Amino acid sequence: MQGVRNRTAVLGTGEVPWDSPVVPADDPGLRGDGFFETLLVHGGTPPRVVRLREHLDRFERSAAAFGLPLDRSAWEHLVAGITDDLPAGTEAVLRLTASAGTCTATLRPLPDGVRRGRDGVHVVTLARGTTTVPAAPWLLTAAKTSSYAVNSAALREARHRGADDALFLDAAGEVLEAPTANLLWRSEGRWHTPPQRDRDVLPGTTLAAVTAGFGVHETPCRPDELLRSDGAWLLSSLRGAAPVRTLDGNPLPVDRAFTATLRRTALQD
Repeated sequence: MQGVRNRTAVLGTGEVPWDSPVVPADDPGLRGDGFFETLLVHGGTPPRVVRLREHLDRFERSAAAFGLPLDRSAWEHLVAGITDDLPAGTEAVLRLTASAGTCTATLRPLPDGVRRGRDGVHVVTLARGTTTVPAAPWLLTAAKTSSYAVNSAALREARHRGADDALFLDAAGEVLEAPTANLLWRSEGRWHTPPQRDRDVLPGTTLAAVTAGFGVHETPCRPDELLRSDGAWLLSSLRGAAPVRTLDGNPLPVDRAFTATLRRTALQD
């Protein structure tokens, strides 16, 4: 069976050769002045883009924060074109990126490391240092921006420490989020996630989908409290619901039944 091939498309132009230059050297997105969305695609006839509507909703909110127009129907057409021949039984990563200079979509095979991470991740805590976010919308805290240097550095540090992922802590030592995922945990029969408002935590489409079927409480939490929980998961578009196996080297319980239920919801529409 044919696998997933790398593809690139430009808004208003359509698909271009994968190795062709599509972003000018002075594009503002290259210095972090842009925004993006990352989506999971299941191959088939037709291919299925997981939670496309929800991702485009957030894409529109990001565009508004940047003061840029966004033609939703044009992006939908671009997505349909770039995913049209994805073989059944395959998974791919679709990334939509926009700036004042360039708007592109790319399609790549799902990395093996992402697939392995669905079975569980080892996590370390890292200080991000923030407490509350001031009333300054120009800071773009609600947008998924391409200013990802801190997130990438956190993942490098996690790997340096022998872990798979990181969990950010604020200045008070309370849990925020992972570089590319939201946190969900279960304690005494109740579901929890860290508070988002004024905490520089980006609301996740996967978190919203998974918790739509049950009540979830926004609860401040410290790492030692997570260790006493019934289980914790990192929720993201590509891994779905990845159980946290260890936190700073300390084991957490992994409930396989809950994980299977969360994963089914997280990786589907």
